[in-house]
Amino acid sequence: MNTRLAIVTGAGGAVGGCYLKHFLKEENTKCVALSRSNLETTEVIQFKVDLLDEKRTREAIEQLDLSEVSDLILVHGVGKFKYEDLESLPHLNQDPHKIDDEVFSSNYHTFLNVVNPLVEKLNKEHQGGRKITLALCGFGSISDRYKIPFWRSYTYAKDTLRQYIKDLAKSEEWKGLIRGRFINVSTTDTGNENKLRPNVSLEEKQYWLKPEKIVVQSMPVIESLQPLWQEIDVYEILPGFNPEEYYNDYHTIKEKWKRQMGLINA
Repeated sequence: MNTRLAIVTGAGGAVGGCYLKHFLKEENTKCVALSRSNLETTEVIQFKVDLLDEKRTREAIEQLDLSEVSDLILVHGVGKFKYEDLESLPHLNQDPHKIDDEVFSSNYHTFLNVVNPLVEKLNKEHQGGRKITLALCGFGSISDRYKIPFWRSYTYAKDTLRQYIKDLAKSEEWKGLIRGRFINVSTTDTGNENKLRPNVSLEEKQYWLKPEKIVVQSMPVIESLQPLWQEIDVYEILPGFNPEEYYNDYHTIKEKWKRQMGLINA
């Protein structure tokens, strides 16, 4: 029987958890959850692992049985975000090319630590005559294209990841067996986002994106075998919002974020 295997990293988080719930409802689909915490469900294959630990991540991936798998999907929603106030981070301010290593590694190296052993396993299957397709799905921000200076490490990490997935999907070596997907989202209602910005008003928060909407809008794109590379935006429409105007107004962005993070009074 042809089976789809869905691997979800950060499965204990809001976004990862929603993807896991979706895959569990699908027919002929087995689920693998990679998370630093144990999940309550017993319906998935679980690996409790820190994806920054290359050795342990490889050991987890090498345990996967691909003998009946025809399509493999990796949904990777792991990665730290930091607001970088250049006035309080002189090491970044003095060097325009300096990037926060923690932010970069959590977004980029965690992905490589999963994909490298996964691709090696696929290559062995292909050498044995079995052609398994692979979807690689990463996530970024709608703001990535505007290069906001207050989270430049995050943007740089996402751009690097975006290009890596795109290059792999378009490589001649894989002859169309790997498809790349990148989902750019607006502010999403997750536990981490609420901790980062505790002073968001109720009016502002009503336009935060729900993880369920990301899953609904992205899954048709992830499941489709063509094109080999596709990038989509998922967002809530804010009445009167002009992205070109807003994302180029650094003063407004800074004041808004400081207020929402509780660094200044409303």
